[in-house]
Amino acid sequence: MQQNFSEDEWVTLLQAPMQALVAVCLADKVDPVFFLQELKAGVKLVSEETSRSDLPGDLVPALLQSTAKLDSQDPLSGDQLQLKKQFELLGLIQTFKDAKEGKNAAINHFQKVTALLATKVTGVEANNYKTWLMSLAEKVAKAQKEGGMMGFGASRISERESDVLKQLATALGL
Repeated sequence: MQQNFSEDEWVTLLQAPMQALVAVCLADKVDPVFFLQELKAGVKLVSEETSRSDLPGDLVPALLQSTAKLDSQDPLSGDQLQLKKQFELLGLIQTFKDAKEGKNAAINHFQKVTALLATKVTGVEANNYKTWLMSLAEKVAKAQKEGGMMGFGASRISERESDVLKQLATALGL
């Protein structure tokens, strides 16, 4: 499957899960500790995806296999690799002037993914990838409870996260 894409196109697809994570984490204005907890949970969820074998089609499994291969080539592993990924994301987030710019960058990335998939894979493969990507974004959004007081009245997905998820889905044409 990777042979259908240029190296830059493949990297665009590989980066999409982390772009989803950025958009969801930047959706809410929360305290720094909560933000870092959500970022950590999101990185863990994205990493756990590489071990899944129940995904349909060829594209998503090929991308996950490629991600796992890249991870295995890193001298770090386990918690150290997770921490490295968190710092890389924090570095990316720091390049934005504000949260809105970061969310917009992720939405633009998703639009680029949609255009790329439309020219490179079948509609079924594209839909499998888009559905998986949105499922992952929703898992990230559900990773930490939002709002409430001492856990009471909190929701799994905040209103702002829900809005970002809708924008991401629209960018993917879902």
